Amino acid sequence: METGLSNESLWTHLKEEVETRFDFEVYKGTPINRGWLNQKRKIETNQGIFLIKQYNKERMKKYDLQTIQTALRTQNRLFSQGLACPELLLYKGDLLQKSSQGELFTVMGFMGGSLISSGDLSSDQMQSLGEEVGRLHTLLNDGTLSAKSETIFKIPSIEERLEYWQSEIHKCDEQGLDHIRSLMELQKTATLALDIEQFNHLTPGWCHRDLWVDNLLFSEDHLSAILDFDRMNYDFLELDIGRLIISTCLKNNTLNREAVQAFLKGYNNTNELSIERLVISLRFVWYMESTWWIDVVPHEGEPPKRFQQEMVWLARHLQQLENMMNREKRNNIHVLTK
Repeated sequence: METGLSNESLWTHLKEEVETRFDFEVYKGTPINRGWLNQKRKIETNQGIFLIKQYNKERMKKYDLQTIQTALRTQNRLFSQGLACPELLLYKGDLLQKSSQGELFTVMGFMGGSLISSGDLSSDQMQSLGEEVGRLHTLLNDGTLSAKSETIFKIPSIEERLEYWQSEIHKCDEQGLDHIRSLMELQKTATLALDIEQFNHLTPGWCHRDLWVDNLLFSEDHLSAILDFDRMNYDFLELDIGRLIISTCLKNNTLNREAVQAFLKGYNNTNELSIERLVISLRFVWYMESTWWIDVVPHEGEPPKRFQQEMVWLARHLQQLENMMNREKRNNIHVLTK
């Protein structure tokens, strides 16, 4: 990690900064080993339990500070409106702090709850998640933030994507990467079969853009917190939906259709989501992310391996998704009419 300070030196420095700025007396700091590059510590203080999040300097080079500040202000607005998310502490009008040694960090209320592994969420948890994400999308797009003229993700043409995959296949041939080559051939085949016109009626709007299992906490049968709003921006709401479904419902190469239906039910309690739109969301998240995770250069860490598995599963099942979901719907109707 390139921060300019060792982990312990960084912690000592941030502890002093937090105690000075917020009049805390920090009794204990516990590292939270989750997320990518950014450092987090749970701190127990004389004023309660909080979380310090330090932003990795190398990673921050890819981000616009103003965009992050907008996301943090929005997070606090959502908290004030009852959304399950942490409240950030303000110091001299700023939510994003800059230390005397140039470290960027935030301090927020610590949210209780547990991480649930992919594919292990109960129907009650999935329904609760759907309700909160439906509420999130409603609040993000209530007019407080103005719509933008274009989304972050620009949809490439089928021709562009085919050219990309062919180029990557050529790299595999040059480097003798037979296993990755077969995965890329799969992506190319799926691209050829895709009807891109289904993306003509997507929903541009403000969305979280980083909704997956590591950014969700659950307490028993309900969602307790949505975390990490840093990537929030103007994009397609379907990307949030598709990313969540594949992240929470896929296990051992099997999609838990009952969990998908529970999410659908919950989302429809606070917003609107059809089976058809949910299916398009899954196809769309594949179309965006497949080029990120199927790569000749292997990604480090467990999350990228998981993401690659998701892209492979989606490429193999893109054309069967609608039948999968509608079969579950028909089964539910059959049960109800017995």
